[in-house]
Amino acid sequence: MKKIGLLIDTLIGGGAERIVLNFAETFNKFGHDVHIILVENKIEHEVDTSLYHIHYLSENGVLSKSKFFNKLKLTTKLKEKVKEIQSDGKKFDLFISNSEDMDLLGKKAKLDNFYIRYRNSMYEYYKSKFKNTKGLKKLRRQLKFFLQFKNRYDNQNIITVSKALVDDITLKMGIKPKSIQNIYNPFDFESIRKKAEILDENIPKEKYIIYAAKFENRKNQKLLLEAYKKSNTQLPLVLIGNVHTDSDKEYLKELKELIIKLGIENKVIFPGFQKNPYPWIKNAELFVMSSNSEGLPLVLVEALILGTKVVSTDCPTGPSELLIGNLKEFLSPVGDVDKLSKNITNALNYYPAIEDEVLDRFNAEYSVRKYLELNI
Repeated sequence: MKKIGLLIDTLIGGGAERIVLNFAETFNKFGHDVHIILVENKIEHEVDTSLYHIHYLSENGVLSKSKFFNKLKLTTKLKEKVKEIQSDGKKFDLFISNSEDMDLLGKKAKLDNFYIRYRNSMYEYYKSKFKNTKGLKKLRRQLKFFLQFKNRYDNQNIITVSKALVDDITLKMGIKPKSIQNIYNPFDFESIRKKAEILDENIPKEKYIIYAAKFENRKNQKLLLEAYKKSNTQLPLVLIGNVHTDSDKEYLKELKELIIKLGIENKVIFPGFQKNPYPWIKNAELFVMSSNSEGLPLVLVEALILGTKVVSTDCPTGPSELLIGNLKEFLSPVGDVDKLSKNITNALNYYPAIEDEVLDRFNAEYSVRKYLELNI
């Protein structure tokens, strides 16, 4: 039995958080002692503490008004928490970091057998972050960003969640890792399909199209709304998601204004965040992802596992690694309303069978075995 530490900021409703719980459940299934360590005591997902332990470093992530001293105090808290958990005489065999804050705290704490999951295209984020800045101001901000990024990830053990992210972090972002390899995220097919069978009386009785994602610019639900309108489908559109920051709230406000402008306010449903989104995804006629960038889109894999048709933007990175073979035709360029609309129509009319080769790569047991081999 190994002792596994899964590090993440919170367990608020999101894909990264759901992946951590997938990891925890699967490591537990293999008979290992699993500890999830959070920066903040925030939990929105359903958790099962009979399968794993949950610890946190603070209530809200703020131990000092100074950013520098706050990081210092959180690093100390992390060291103390690890020491406390190891007081049973068994040291951690593996730490897996799943968020930017924990990437830095884990490095500063000098944790043994510490691995960072590189989860999203930082190059795409970098391009979008500075696109509206010019001149010396832009150069200064770019330099500061690169130095902080290199400080966090140089000489670290990196695990990318998609093959394309290997080039993203090494070639495009210039990071020189201590080690790097690609391991796809773990998905417990049996658990996902079982949860999808749970009755939810709020699910529409008629057929519908769905997208499940946080409401933010990167997920680009605006593109989906425009493509949905252009497709002229009579099926309602369900948008599952939540907001956490002021910018998220502003984006959701803009979405609702666009819905009114497009005249589809009677066809779009906002059921809010769902602790168990699987019945919603399983019962959908079509899942449409409209993101500008991803790491490896969790919801796309889950939709395929549940046998739901999938249409997606061909964003960096991940979708082109997921929709292979006959499913390639349902990828569309980022930001292309016409192509996404056409793919929605085509998928509703005809969709090829989802072959085993598409899904086998994401089997949880295979993924977890690869992680367990890291410190052998």
